[in-house]
Amino acid sequence: MLGSLFLRRLPVPGTVTLAIGAAAESTIVFLMLVCGVASRVNFLLLGAITLALFWRFGRGALRIKDSLSPPADRASLYLAGGVLAVYTALYLINALAPELEPDARGYHLGLTAEYVRLHHFPHRIGFFEMAPQGLEMLFVPAFAFGRHSAARLVNCAFLLATVPLLLSIARRLRLPQFVALAAAALYFCSPIVGISGTSAYTDAGAVFFALAVFYLLLVWRDTGDLRYLVPAGIAAGFCYAIKIPGGLVIILALVFVAASLRHLGIREIALFGGAAVLIVAPWLVRDFIMTGNPVAPLFNKFFPNPYFHPSMEKDLAASLGSFWGVPPWRVPYELAVGGTFSGVIGPVFLALPFGLWALRKAAGRVCWIAAALLALPWFWNTGARFLMPALPFLALALAMALPRPALWACVAVQAIGSWPQVFALYHPQYVWRLERIPWRAALRIQPEQDYLHSLLPAYDLARMVQERTAPGARIFSFVSVATAYTDRQILEYWHSALAENLFSTLRAAVPPSPPLIDVTGHWTPRPLSGLRIRVPENSPLEWFIAEIRLYSGATLVAADPQWQLRAWPNDWDLPLAFDGNPATYWRSWEPIRQGMFVEVDFERPQMLSGAVMTSPTAIYPVPFDFYGLERDGWHLLTDRPDKSPNPLQDLRLAATSAVRHAGFGYILADNRVSDKRSLAADLAAHPAEWGVELAGETDSIMLFHIK
Repeated sequence: MLGSLFLRRLPVPGTVTLAIGAAAESTIVFLMLVCGVASRVNFLLLGAITLALFWRFGRGALRIKDSLSPPADRASLYLAGGVLAVYTALYLINALAPELEPDARGYHLGLTAEYVRLHHFPHRIGFFEMAPQGLEMLFVPAFAFGRHSAARLVNCAFLLATVPLLLSIARRLRLPQFVALAAAALYFCSPIVGISGTSAYTDAGAVFFALAVFYLLLVWRDTGDLRYLVPAGIAAGFCYAIKIPGGLVIILALVFVAASLRHLGIREIALFGGAAVLIVAPWLVRDFIMTGNPVAPLFNKFFPNPYFHPSMEKDLAASLGSFWGVPPWRVPYELAVGGTFSGVIGPVFLALPFGLWALRKAAGRVCWIAAALLALPWFWNTGARFLMPALPFLALALAMALPRPALWACVAVQAIGSWPQVFALYHPQYVWRLERIPWRAALRIQPEQDYLHSLLPAYDLARMVQERTAPGARIFSFVSVATAYTDRQILEYWHSALAENLFSTLRAAVPPSPPLIDVTGHWTPRPLSGLRIRVPENSPLEWFIAEIRLYSGATLVAADPQWQLRAWPNDWDLPLAFDGNPATYWRSWEPIRQGMFVEVDFERPQMLSGAVMTSPTAIYPVPFDFYGLERDGWHLLTDRPDKSPNPLQDLRLAATSAVRHAGFGYILADNRVSDKRSLAADLAAHPAEWGVELAGETDSIMLFHIK
């Protein structure tokens, strides 16, 4: 209805009005959450107002027929229609069932459920909290009334709408009708499309909006009507609002607009770019206000801030961009049917080399170029679902290249080979895909709790957390939790700079702890306005500092909150070196570079005769210089400090104290995971030393309460 209101004088298919209306609703819900008024009553009011406006102004909106006229051969219509109808039923049944999939039961619906409870955005800063959440804004009003399944149906609706939109694109490319129908079926039956499009993920929505941009740009190119550039910009901006890699669609669309003009068209670019900025800006502004980084949680190297370490992005990119030991020549097989890359696109896509024959046609070249460019983000995140934006264009190219009998044979192979029970016959190993037809759970004949308990151990973990912790409890977790099924606030060990610091603190406290070395600088007592510790040489090691203590003779100088602390790099974590807790660390989070330093500027001059830096890095032959700030500037105090072992051995109680001080009353740890096994086992074996007690356990995951 919103789309019809905005585009009532522009002839477009209903799928385009859906795209523009969804972007508008998402922005409205965003503003409602910012203002703290995102309640069910206000969602009903929004719906009533929209309905009234639509009834008054939108019913006469111009339309282009969104479906193809009957194809020349009825066999094509019946074959494609039958396949699409059967898979639509499969997808709707799965979308109506309770949510099982990892990211959906985690942050997609976990954040959605929290927004519905609070009626506003939480003030917490974390990785997924700062990422754009355009599609989740559409999940929010759905979840407010129908909970998990309603949110799944939102994403599934965009998957279903992709079919008529793809048919409209094929018409614009002047492709035969049977080619369009076959390509739609090839895409629609893909296993990765089915599992992602029926869960509360965002990939199916991202594909739909990318196709909407492509369609609108084709209409603009063919008609020269500048009005189409505005909805194209809105849809492109929403691609970014769904997920940051969607920003590529904006760039590619701008290139398309510029390349389609004989001369540089400032007006055309301004219309498209201005509309895109209108949708992107709320997310950029929110991130900038909260973190100082408009594209948080990424690109923190260019926008340094205290909430995310740049090293987190580096580690994440190395993990997500991995080929998992698959040689390049085997990648197409693994993507099509192997499953190494977290899902498969379907057996028929092994025949894509035949699709190169479509390059002889202009439409084929357009499809291959679009597919190649939209596939670029896959190289940074090799999950099969990140190829989904390219799949419709690959399907069109393949359909153009094959003769009609071979094409419909391919559709049959894709449809039959991708069916859940058939796929299991030739691929017994687990692959992320639809595995069942849960009609009893979809209709709630089987109760939701029974269904989740029988299939999802993560649900039992979430319920254990819910039942064994106090309302409002905050849990620091070494494992992923299905936050969609608990209202407790859970911080996972890598989601922010705070999380990484606490993870480092707890892990280092597990005996045997890394040896701590006291690096002691001595000098003639003198009044100093500041102290700097500097590394004069490069080193492949990270620089860790547990504590810095300052002395005037034998007297320890107490740290003052008014002192100004600075460091290069990682300015913000330096208070951890002055907090009196040897279990907390300031870290450089990168290899040592010549000139790295930490320094403290005093509110007024302090009479100092020495300083001690306690650091595990000092066990290696890394030199350190101590400088003092006097009236005429910085002067070297000593470049030959003494090194001696720190007598402190057991850091366990200090580590849990740091977690408690950060506001977390519980620790969740897995006794199976190699890097964290020792923590869970040691917490269970030595609760007194850690200052904890076992609050609950399910499978091998243990919940500890910090006393």
